[in-house]
Formats: sequence, structure tokens, C-alpha cells
Amino acid sequence: SRIDKLRKVGLCIEAAQNRGYRLAGEPNQLNIHLLEAWLSENSQPCKVFLRESTDSTNSEAERLLANGNSAPFAVLANTQTQGRGRLGRSWHSPRDGNLYLSVAFRPDVDLIKLRSFTLWQGIRICQLLGKVTENSKLSVKWPNDLFHQNLKFGGMLTEASIDCERVKSLIFGFGLNLNASCKKFPNDLKEQATSLDEINGASLRIHEITAKIIKTVFSAYDDCLAGRVEKNLVAEWDKVDALAGKNIRITQGGDVIRGKACGIDADGGLKIKLRNGRLKTVRAGDVTLGK
Repeated sequence: SRIDKLRKVGLCIEAAQNRGYRLAGEPNQLNIHLLEAWLSENSQPCKVFLRESTDSTNSEAERLLANGNSAPFAVLANTQTQGRGRLGRSWHSPRDGNLYLSVAFRPDVDLIKLRSFTLWQGIRICQLLGKVTENSKLSVKWPNDLFHQNLKFGGMLTEASIDCERVKSLIFGFGLNLNASCKKFPNDLKEQATSLDEINGASLRIHEITAKIIKTVFSAYDDCLAGRVEKNLVAEWDKVDALAGKNIRITQGGDVIRGKACGIDADGGLKIKLRNGRLKTVRAGDVTLGK
């Protein structure tokens, strides 16, 4: 039974008369049997690959797809040696307490159906984590970072294989500072980072949170395929927009655009009011706060 499997890996499971079983203290690292129990509890069937360590969960998902594994599936790791973020940046991946997740799909649909995929995932995950922590100040910084009061606690990286304007495979990567202390992060990161633990004021159950995030990722993906995103995207983004009304700089190659962030357009592009009063929309670039 699942209870026996959990006990065999050293977890303390207590039986309560007429009330079932209770886990006495949850580990700060993922356990496959415990995660599967929570996925079952959340009615989200999903094939899961859990690695103690991998270079990057996105890279591992890519290898699993290349080897012919049927999708969808999730890849998780307790640590990454070459975790990566957007624009080729590395993602700091300490061993204990954080979440490193990739979910792989084989959509085989027109690219236009998934044009707002990352933004919609960000909105939905931010909403979920806001409920879990009962914190209304969580936000999404365009296009792919989760923030709390100007401190980053999560990031997304979507990678796709596209052929003739059709998305053949899709990998959604998500890194979350969950229960780790950001004080132990490298100097260049710790002043800019926070964790859900620090935001919440108490540690969170990693298996429960992970199962809920996986369910949310599947649900947001279904929204995209079913065409439910476009009519709600701008209004829902406005509720979680970390940049709204703020002075920002956008770097595109060697060019820098300065102005005030004014939300997104219907296609997910970032709208900026330039200093001359003109409105400009950008679809790529590195965004930083400040004049």
C-alpha cells in the first residue's frame, strides 16, 4: 500500500482511530510516494519523474520527450546543477526546501493558441499562491517572474519545439523559493530575493504546494487550448501586475527604452508610456525598475 511505501522510506505515519492516517512531520525534500498521494488528493493524475539531482528539470524533460515518453508528465528535482532562467541566466538551486519543476506537453496545435501561455500560467500560479499564503500582495513581473514587494520568489521558463507554426512540444519550467532561507543565497541574489516561507511567516508543506501547482499548470494549459484566455487575459493581468504605473527600463540588445508601465495588450505585449507621451508596446526584452 501507499502507507507501507511511505513508512519504508522512513516517514513517520501515525494511525488515528476512526480518522485514518496522519503524517508526523513533513520532510523538506520531495518524496515520490508522498507527492503521488497529494496529486491523488487533488484529483490530478500525472506521471511524475523525481530526480535527486539533475542539471535542469527543463533539460531532463526535453530528454524524456526525445526518448519517446508520452506526455503530459512532470519532472521534479531536489537540486539542479545547471538550473536556468530566461535570457540564458542561471537559476540558484540549493538542495533543501525549494521547488524545481517542469511540466511537458505534446500539444500539436497552432502557435496562436499558446501565445499567452506563460503569462496565463503566471497569473494562475500567483492566484493560487496568494490563496495558500492568504497574501494579496503577490504579483507577476512581466513576462515571467513572481514578486512580493519588489523581491523575487519565483520564475518561469517556457521552451517549445515549433514546426510550421504548430507547437509540437512544450515544456513549462517553474522555480519557486519555498522554504529556503534567502539569507544563504549568494550576495548578488539575497538582496533581491525572498521565499514563500519568509512571506508567509511559516514554512509550507512542499508536497501539498507542489501538487496544487501541478494541477494549476494543467488547468491553465487547458484554458489556453480551449480558447478561454484571450477574453480574460488583460483584466486578470491587471490584478497581479507588479509593474503597473512604475517607471521601468527595457533593454533590447544594445537599446534601452524608458517609460512608465501601463499593463499589457490583448496579445500579452507590455505597454509603456514613453517620456514624450507616446505609447509603445514591446514583446521582448529585459525589464528593470527605475528611471
